[in-house]
Amino acid sequence: MHDNAQKTPWLRRAVLAMVTLLFAVPIVYVGMQVFLALHHTYRIETAIAYTMAESITLNGVAVFDSTPVPAAGLDAGYLVADGERVTAGSTLAEVYTDREQGLLRERLDRCERTIDLLTRSGSASGSDIAQLGTQSRQALYDLLDVLDSGSYAGAADAGDEFLLAQNRLQVRTGQSGGFEDAVAALEAEREGILDRLSGLETVTAGTNGYFVSATSAAGLDVDRTALDAMSAAELAEWLEAGVPKSQEKTAGQIVGGFTWWFYTVCTPQQAEQLTGLRSVQLSVPGKQDTPLDAAVLSLTADEDGTAKLVLQCESINAEVLRLGQENARIDLHTYEGIRVDRQALHIVDGERGVYVDYGGIQRFRRIETLYEDENYILVPPGGALGTDNEVRLYDEVIVEGSNLQDKKLL
Repeated sequence: MHDNAQKTPWLRRAVLAMVTLLFAVPIVYVGMQVFLALHHTYRIETAIAYTMAESITLNGVAVFDSTPVPAAGLDAGYLVADGERVTAGSTLAEVYTDREQGLLRERLDRCERTIDLLTRSGSASGSDIAQLGTQSRQALYDLLDVLDSGSYAGAADAGDEFLLAQNRLQVRTGQSGGFEDAVAALEAEREGILDRLSGLETVTAGTNGYFVSATSAAGLDVDRTALDAMSAAELAEWLEAGVPKSQEKTAGQIVGGFTWWFYTVCTPQQAEQLTGLRSVQLSVPGKQDTPLDAAVLSLTADEDGTAKLVLQCESINAEVLRLGQENARIDLHTYEGIRVDRQALHIVDGERGVYVDYGGIQRFRRIETLYEDENYILVPPGGALGTDNEVRLYDEVIVEGSNLQDKKLL
């Protein structure tokens, strides 16, 4: 009896330990799974339609067929914008004799802009309130998009459109009785400023074309005939020294047509890439970001393989007219397809592919590469299962994540 009494507590403890272990194991397992699920993160990116380009960057100079607008050290107030089409005899600028005149011109411009805005604001009678509210929200989103993109040149116009939408909504809802008094006061101020600015000397256009002010133009001393006569080595040396500035005093330039040229030098390897191409696309990051079509006018190589490249463009705008000596991006070939982040790439059983989130399940999709760089891979559109490219537009591609496996739950 005594031995049995001694064994009973030990036996009870052993049974209790076994029962505790039986309950603890699933609890710990479930706890581990919950922990892993909560701390297991994936970065997913939507596959979107995209255009990529095989490109090279070359230093060169933009050359225009332009006519200078003479000026002798004048303090000019420009009345036309860069890139604006002008005709012979039209007024380009007015000459200020003191600083106050320039400030008056700025005030006059603001008055006219505000008068136009308030005049249009009063045209909201009879408009649908819901529609005006939608227009106000859209104008706000457009303004925020402009500010977010850093395109501050368009911020003033976007801001005016937002104020216009707000003013119209206030008029329609009765929060404002109209802007007639404000417009009348501004018109009176405008007339007073015009009287004070009357009689100023003006600068006029001597020919037809597209105007760019002296404050915006590169103002380089460039002779296109001389550039045409240069070898690749001579052009490279000239560009290396830096294109000289023109010493001529001007109020700006008038470019006679759409055509302009870009002179540059490329290495033998780059010349080989360009050989046989009749057209490329040219852009200047930070200045002319939209690629412009350019014809390969000539590609002339020296004995060492270094080549002089001359491109001809047929597009003119304010950004183009401000170009001078630039590091230009030359797109040789462009490709359109579906963009995938390079970090998403995996090689499974010798096949290149990516994992996608398919309803919470990981699925491996093969890819066929159209073009790739250090950041992205471009795959053909219209992917279908069983083909070399299985990724489709708007697939949720897993860019980062661990323990990726086909048909496994995320």
